[in-house]
Amino acid sequence: MTIRYQTSTEPLKRVNRIEDIPSEATIVWYDFEDATPQENEFLRNHFNFNDLEIDDAINGIPRAKYKSYDDYQYLVLHSILVRNYSAIALNVFLGDKLLVTYHHQSFESLKRVAKVNEQHHDPELDCADIVILILDSMVDKYFNFVYDIEDKVYTFEDRHVDDRFSKDVMDNVFKLRSDLIKIKRVLFPMQELVDTIKTEGNLIKDNKHSMYIQHIDDHLIKQSNVIKTSQEMTNEIRENYESYTSFRMNNIMQILTLVSVIFSPLTFIAGIYGMNFEYMPELKWHYSYFVCLIIMLIITIVLIIFFKKKKWF
Repeated sequence: MTIRYQTSTEPLKRVNRIEDIPSEATIVWYDFEDATPQENEFLRNHFNFNDLEIDDAINGIPRAKYKSYDDYQYLVLHSILVRNYSAIALNVFLGDKLLVTYHHQSFESLKRVAKVNEQHHDPELDCADIVILILDSMVDKYFNFVYDIEDKVYTFEDRHVDDRFSKDVMDNVFKLRSDLIKIKRVLFPMQELVDTIKTEGNLIKDNKHSMYIQHIDDHLIKQSNVIKTSQEMTNEIRENYESYTSFRMNNIMQILTLVSVIFSPLTFIAGIYGMNFEYMPELKWHYSYFVCLIIMLIITIVLIIFFKKKKWF
């Protein structure tokens, strides 16, 4: 647990004990990262928060949401894990002068906002400002993932130009689609969260907050559009590959069918003269073998010319 406070004359400052927080503090920020059982008990007993929400924060990954109570507001913000695009949750309990953040993994956005306000003092900074700054930094970081997967989609054809006959193409397409779905599972709930904040307005205290939230909403809309476009392109890539594969398979089947048709009369002739009946005068003829071969050759040539005129190959 990290404790920070700010006064009207001092920037954010870290302290080791609650007793070191001055009475004139305008912001008191408790940050729980990978909390110990003792710190979890402190969270349960020291603050008057909803027990169910505390349990969600401690034991799971709640969905992105916003709730407003009489004396505090509760938000769950989601960031994206680099290695597999899964969601990681930041639980935020926001009071008038109290801010509590709870998370199981490190959040760069949170640390960045804390560092900036430790170095630069803004006397008008309040807890809502910090939450909005964290949210803005978190949403901005989404662009790294969104643009990365957009680049993968746009360069997919160039990277697989020589792999048209390989099943790796479809494997990579489905991997892209899986990553897109994972990012959507973070972006779309966060879009709904921001819409809720804009609608209810309890977090928005002044015009500055309103403009900041609109700025964040614009970024989320842009990211959602990029993801939708990328997903449409992966659908087109998959459909094009399936169409190409089907076309190639039809050509192969057409060639095999023509070969079968050409060999059918030859097989028929060979079958007749392979029955070994006793009274077959052609078998006694001196030139029967050569004549039979010539007939077979003529049939083959005639069929090939016929198929060529029909433009079947």
